[in-house]
Amino acid sequence: MKKTRIGGFLILLIVFAMVAAACGDDTTTTEAEKTSFVLFGAPTGAEADAMNGFLQVYNEDKGTDISFVGSSSFEEQLRIRVDGGNPPAVAFVPQPGSICPFVELGALVSLEDMGFDIAQMEADHSKFWMDLGVCDDGKHYGIPWFPNFKSIIFYNKPAFDAAGYEIPATYEDLVALSAQMVSDGQTPWCFGFGSGGATGWPGTDWIEDIVVRNSGGEFYGKWFRHEVPFNDPEIVEAFDLFGQIMFGEGFVNGGPDNVAATTFQDSPLPMFGSPPSCMMLKQGSFISNFFPVGEEDQASFFPFPTIGGNTGAMGGGDTIIVFKNDPAIVDIIKDWIGAEWGCVLASPSGGTASLHGGHGVEGVERLPGHKDISVDCYETEGSKAIAAQVTEALATNNFVFDASDLMPPEVGQGSFWTGMVDWTRGTPTQQVVDAVEASWPTG
Repeated sequence: MKKTRIGGFLILLIVFAMVAAACGDDTTTTEAEKTSFVLFGAPTGAEADAMNGFLQVYNEDKGTDISFVGSSSFEEQLRIRVDGGNPPAVAFVPQPGSICPFVELGALVSLEDMGFDIAQMEADHSKFWMDLGVCDDGKHYGIPWFPNFKSIIFYNKPAFDAAGYEIPATYEDLVALSAQMVSDGQTPWCFGFGSGGATGWPGTDWIEDIVVRNSGGEFYGKWFRHEVPFNDPEIVEAFDLFGQIMFGEGFVNGGPDNVAATTFQDSPLPMFGSPPSCMMLKQGSFISNFFPVGEEDQASFFPFPTIGGNTGAMGGGDTIIVFKNDPAIVDIIKDWIGAEWGCVLASPSGGTASLHGGHGVEGVERLPGHKDISVDCYETEGSKAIAAQVTEALATNNFVFDASDLMPPEVGQGSFWTGMVDWTRGTPTQQVVDAVEASWPTG
């Protein structure tokens, strides 16, 4: 699907032994001012290629020797490496809820100890995001890098327009539109919950967007902090609302039973068929990186609809964590999270704003994690529009994080994910939420 493969060797990283071998020598060394280490993260495929492309540009400019290794089972493998006393020098995690458990093990270095300016970072990246990395000792351990905007639904615009469909404003409208598409002989929805050891996470995004609208932001906060139980009636109602889509007759391409067998990377592809096999896909903004090359303009997006008149701006993001305190690493990370190098991460060319060009991988555009990254760093109009929303949300501290990413790993990276899979395969809602609640760690 993606033609450029700078880091093609990454496809060999299928089992932990290979990941460990690739990462085993990632301790930082500085020889003649040449810093070398391996960055560890979740992206694979084209997104991993883009990361390696970015690092290639950075290495050439700065004289460093930094490479990237990604794993589809990143969360599991990172915990194994930390528990085994072999952590990477630097990693970036999609779940802030996993940060403080590493702090409790004494594995991470705080931003304060590395000399970061916390007040400036709160202004640049939003205090909400910064606060997600605050642990029991009151120090910060998470460094915001790049977000994903999740409160959007992609759709096949030519097919949508040809049928005369209107953008739904409310959730009731969305369900009604789905039913109309079935009556017209169309399949409304693309789904893909598959993600290796993280299978199930795309389903949690639906529940979260529904909860924040149906129950409000205050309840949403109490939910991910476990101030209300996971099996609260409000959560059951959110599952039931999602069920109107997931279990609607003829609503889902391949049927609900096959949702977990389809990877999230492949989930958009049926939307680009001729004719499309499905018309809509709810997924984070990053999913455009997996659209077929040359066909990206067929897709447009609309905001996730209101429920009871309530809106929300929910997303996720990758947060850097540091296991080795090294001044050279600190300087490098300060570069990466800033507006100048964020522009290189943004798109293949860096648009018209980058001083260094782009990462070189066609079709991959990353959203800004810094409020000052220009929308001109992007190439497509869709990415520019989403980036404008994200930078405004960062600047005004209105970027709300994915709840599952804030929950304890046993839940947010475990029972909630598997519960979504069980639910699509017929396990009753009450049984699912009761099981997730029972898994919540005590003490």
